Amino acid sequence: MARIFAAELVILRATPYDRPMVADAAFSLFKNEVLHRKPSSRLLFALVTACVMVVSFSAHGQGEGQGQQAPGPAFAPGTGTRTDVKPYYFAIPAPRGQILDRKGRPLAQNSVVRHVQLTVPAAQRETLEKYTAWLEQTLTRVQEDLPAARLPDAEMLKRHYEDRRELPVTVSDALTGEVTIDAEKHPHANVRTEYVRHYPQGEMAAHLLGYVSAEGSPPAGPILRGEPLWQRTRGASGLEAAFNTQLTGADGTLCVMLSDAGTVAYEQVFAAPQAGRDVVTTLNLDTQRVAESALTQSGKRGAIVIVDAYTGDIRAMASNPRFDPNAFARGISSNDFAELTQNIDGPLFDRAVQGSYPPGSVFKPIVVLAGLRAATVDAFREFDCGPTLMIDGREFDNWSKDDRGWFNARSAIIRSCNTYFYQSAMMTRDMPILYMAHEFGFGQSPVLPLKASAGSLPKRAPSNHDLANLSIGQGVTEASPLQVAMAMATVANGACRPRPRLVMQTQSQTGQVADVASPCREALMPVSATDLETVRHAMFGVVNHVNGTGKAARLKKVAVFGKTGTAQWILRGAKANVVWFAGYVDTQPPLAFAVTIEGNANQSGLSGGGTAAPVIAKVLRDIEAKPAAHAVKYEPGSVIEETDPLTTPSTPEFFYGAPPVPPPPQRGGGFFSRLFR
Repeated sequence: MARIFAAELVILRATPYDRPMVADAAFSLFKNEVLHRKPSSRLLFALVTACVMVVSFSAHGQGEGQGQQAPGPAFAPGTGTRTDVKPYYFAIPAPRGQILDRKGRPLAQNSVVRHVQLTVPAAQRETLEKYTAWLEQTLTRVQEDLPAARLPDAEMLKRHYEDRRELPVTVSDALTGEVTIDAEKHPHANVRTEYVRHYPQGEMAAHLLGYVSAEGSPPAGPILRGEPLWQRTRGASGLEAAFNTQLTGADGTLCVMLSDAGTVAYEQVFAAPQAGRDVVTTLNLDTQRVAESALTQSGKRGAIVIVDAYTGDIRAMASNPRFDPNAFARGISSNDFAELTQNIDGPLFDRAVQGSYPPGSVFKPIVVLAGLRAATVDAFREFDCGPTLMIDGREFDNWSKDDRGWFNARSAIIRSCNTYFYQSAMMTRDMPILYMAHEFGFGQSPVLPLKASAGSLPKRAPSNHDLANLSIGQGVTEASPLQVAMAMATVANGACRPRPRLVMQTQSQTGQVADVASPCREALMPVSATDLETVRHAMFGVVNHVNGTGKAARLKKVAVFGKTGTAQWILRGAKANVVWFAGYVDTQPPLAFAVTIEGNANQSGLSGGGTAAPVIAKVLRDIEAKPAAHAVKYEPGSVIEETDPLTTPSTPEFFYGAPPVPPPPQRGGGFFSRLFR
């Protein structure tokens, strides 16, 4: 009977920001437990290949960060006088660290799979034919108890025979359930246990987490000292790739002395594998789940971003369509991978971070703030909101043919009147608008561990036509949903533009914290409190005025501020619409958001208020109903619904001083003239 050695490593994980979070990982090697054999079974080679780090996580457990490792012998065993025993040294691949949400709940971890193996006795290894015949005969008996067992293809078996015939032959795919082998009935069969990457939330946050792929080729050819027991993995995209170094642990070392009879004469774990560091994200699993559900239910391509307006923490970020990273962890087939890459809807493309779209009317608050700061268009300056406006010989449309009358800044934002913004931009000109847009983060790539789009912001608007397009977020101006969400966070906090934060820190299995990313600001807000309230009051009316374009996002107990948008862009060579709804909800802390939905070529019926706002409304209603789950608070109240006529000048109580006397209408002249139909 071979000697039995046991090594046990218990890992207690640290708690980020003193939250109760403990992940226990047990590394154990036991003759009976790992092989799932009867007590009378002999210790076979599968015992050593079953050195597994099984990671279990409990968000409510408690523990102390410490590690225990059974010391290995200080010598390398030799064969002595035995000629029927040969030593082998293997690397035990280290388990990857977990990726966790802000409360310590796992988004990526490790799970256990098992492979059935057969060890061919030395007497049956003389020729390939004899080797194969013995396997076929033995496999037939094994299949009576394990139907999943199967012989590998002839070419793979031939390669194994040429250089690795002493090692067991894998005769099954990865099995996720318990596998029990009767050692007396099947003395040459064993179970090899290994760990694989697992994403317990399935497709959720797939674009952020990324996926893993095999590192190098599987062990093949002559048996090398220190080769891995199974193929290692590495991060291929997303956070898995960005933090691959931290997530990758240190391999262990295993010595096996294998006899000609196909049994283990001696085995010892010299060094247990050390798991990689955990990556703690800013995501809130509850918020992420609701956002993904709302976006998926829309049945359209698009993205949602929700951020803490004070810290810049990304609470949720979703892109649709999605993919399942578990398919990559299991080893995706070439056909399945081709289906993903050739899908015209781009399920692998992260629209929330890498997408670049014309912002449309969600850009209009920037134009108002620019005019206020430059003192070219004050809050009460009115322009005639007609259905069209002729600018330098070209007719520019309003989105609505029904809006008529004199609108000020608040009314124009509530009704999203294009013709107001054409005229306002002509008064302010391009440089103040472009400066304000830059300060709000447009044209700059967000600082993230992921590849992020910088969008597009022109240096100048050389013509009045370009200036008109700029004023309504069209032309060459583009932004990602993340950039728009951060701009709304700037409006919400009223002080600065925070830097988006996706990862809080990494932590070792003993509680050592590193890679700490503290909240920070990227720019101070270049507007006064009075100007800011002008825009905030208008964005409140977008959602809470009876004539607002974003009424679908209105809540009864907590105020929502927003801006709708519809823009035109080119999709696969044809004109299409992209619609927006962006803003923030007045919780503590405020949560800023942006949702964008892509339309198909020549598709009609899409709008920011009718298509995008209902998507985020599902998320906002869940936040209103369960604020604690989303880590926010608010004082329940009754949100007023505004009913004032938008074409009548009004003086909200938060404005300082009396409104200026509106200037007399200026009919014609200058560089543009009005044309009404």
